[in-house]
Amino acid sequence: MDQQNTVDSAPKFTFLSLITRTIAGLGGGIAGTIVLLIIYMLSSSILQQALVQSGEEADVTSLFTVVIMAMVFVSLLVSNIFSPLFISFTQGERYKKVTTSLFQIFVLNIVIFVLLVPIYLFSTNIGIGFVSFTAGLQMALSVLASALVFEIISNYRYALLGVYSVIFAVLLAIVFSSIIYQTTGSVLALLFLALPLLWGGIGFMFGLVGMIYAWVVSVWGVDYLATTQEYAKDYGVHETTDEVEVVAPEPKDTEGVDFLRKDDQ
Repeated sequence: MDQQNTVDSAPKFTFLSLITRTIAGLGGGIAGTIVLLIIYMLSSSILQQALVQSGEEADVTSLFTVVIMAMVFVSLLVSNIFSPLFISFTQGERYKKVTTSLFQIFVLNIVIFVLLVPIYLFSTNIGIGFVSFTAGLQMALSVLASALVFEIISNYRYALLGVYSVIFAVLLAIVFSSIIYQTTGSVLALLFLALPLLWGGIGFMFGLVGMIYAWVVSVWGVDYLATTQEYAKDYGVHETTDEVEVVAPEPKDTEGVDFLRKDDQ
């Protein structure tokens, strides 16, 4: 494919796509927050008892940790499934492998949860601060990984565009989360705002970065973030495969043999 065709195939983003992606991301984040709120209301008595155990707010029980683990995991799973699903409706021509993406996201969330279970159990002996840190780490890792898997599977050609957008969005969400925590001083408020903030930021940032990138491509005429774009020494180098090259044997020199036979005659 020549350079002109590559530029023409670059993703196009409009202000409408920016708005719809942001709303879709917020919708998935709010869905996860609703599940989080329901579980919190059902287990509020357990959480309150754990918080006031022995009169020390920093002392938590194993039951408290288990409830937090279940609450965060289920709400994350709902949010990480519904947000990509809603976003796929905004650009149907881009997102065609939705079922495959959601399956991989489901498996990845379980893997991340299993890896963090020992940290959760270890944090029980430290205090609620470390439990909250572990929950925040799980949210950031799960949302980041889910968004990256979704973008890479949906459009491998422009996977780098998704990588940049998701990383910028998560960093921006962390900054806003820090501001909210410094302002309110409430871990609970931050817990309920984290999912809409993360997925809404991902939807907004991807649309914004996409619009800026589309403008850069139209001005400079180079599709910088396409995985097919080659630079420096990679230019003109074809990808190698594991197939063994079969070398044909050289043909026998029959002309020279015929010439000698003629001389003998």
